[in-house]
Amino acid sequence: MKNKIIIFSFLFLFVCLSGFYFNNISPVPASANAEGSAAAATAETSLLTPADLTVTPAKGFIEDTLAVTLATNEMELPESVLKIIAKNKIILYEFGAGKCAQCKQMKPIIEELQKELEGKVEIKLFDVGSDKEITEKHKIMLIPCQVFLDGEGKELFRHEGFFSKEEILAKLKELGAKL
Repeated sequence: MKNKIIIFSFLFLFVCLSGFYFNNISPVPASANAEGSAAAATAETSLLTPADLTVTPAKGFIEDTLAVTLATNEMELPESVLKIIAKNKIILYEFGAGKCAQCKQMKPIIEELQKELEGKVEIKLFDVGSDKEITEKHKIMLIPCQVFLDGEGKELFRHEGFFSKEEILAKLKELGAKL
C-alpha cells in the first residue's frame, strides 16, 4: 500500500510538471520580441501589471486550460477572462461634502482625472451627506477621503485630506494602473 502511494504521488507530480512544461506557462515580458531576448526584456521591465497580460489557449497537455502570457497584440477574449481582467482594474472613490473647503478643492481635480483617465481607471465622487450607504460601507470618518479599490472592491489604499493630482497619479501608477 505504501509503495502504491509513493508511485501515485510520483506520477501525479510528473504529470503536473510535464503539463506546465509542455504548455509553456511562463510569462514573457511584452518587450521580448524577435529583436531581443526575454532575459534582456526582463531587465528593462521592473513590474508587470495585469494590464500587460492577455490570455491565450494553452497548447498540448491540457487543452481546456488557459495560459497567461504577455503579448503586444489584442484579441477577442471570452467573458470569463474579461471578468478576471476587470478584477484587476483600479477604482478611485472620492468622498467629500459641499461645505468642506478641502473637498471643494478636490472636486475639480477629481473631475479632471475622470476625463483624463476614462476607460483606464474608474473614478467616482460621493457626497457623504447624500450617499450615506456607500459612505458607511467604506467607514468614512474624515473628508475628503480617497479610497483606492481593486476590481473586486477590495481596498488597496486610503488617504484622508487633500490629495494633489500628481500624488493621485503617482499612487495609481504604484498600484499598477496603466495611465
